Amino acid sequence: MLSRIQYLVEGIFQSSSRLFHRLGLSPNSLTALGFLLWIAASLLYWGGLSGWEWGAVVWVLAVAGYFDVVDGAMARKYANVSKFGGVLDSVLDRLGEIAVYAGLAAGALISFWLAVWAMSASLMVSYVRARVAAEGVTLKGIGIAERPERLLILGFATLLWPLYHGFLFWGVLLVAVLSSVTVLDRVYRASGALSR
Repeated sequence: MLSRIQYLVEGIFQSSSRLFHRLGLSPNSLTALGFLLWIAASLLYWGGLSGWEWGAVVWVLAVAGYFDVVDGAMARKYANVSKFGGVLDSVLDRLGEIAVYAGLAAGALISFWLAVWAMSASLMVSYVRARVAAEGVTLKGIGIAERPERLLILGFATLLWPLYHGFLFWGVLLVAVLSSVTVLDRVYRASGALSR
């Protein structure tokens, strides 16, 4: 859903990507840095968010999300888009999400079944898009829980966690439900496009 308005903020991230380009970093470097931050977030969740971990994970999620957007903007700006870069970005994005939900479950912040549901539904959103793209149909922007939406929900739920610990449960439940709806929506749209 948010990818439909990506053009509105693309310029902001492209301008900020100049700094990284001047420092000699490549889009793949930013992708790897973002992935390491998702691993750090997972470990912080695993720690249980007692004390300093909560503030740290909020910052880590924000910076990881920033790198998540800038690597693509940088690749497009400097015409450095490669097939491998796209594969690396996609693989590390999925591994990062797996790590975060595993950390939430390991830290007993959410139940195991909810972590598995949210993680599985999130992975299926991306899988359906990739599988349908192999048949020549584009599904970018289709659905209400693409990666940016899922990460925003998780970020806000984490930010509000000190006010009410149940926010993480409800946030991850929302991710799971909306991701499941997105999978069904994409399969439905694919069936219409590929049945013609």
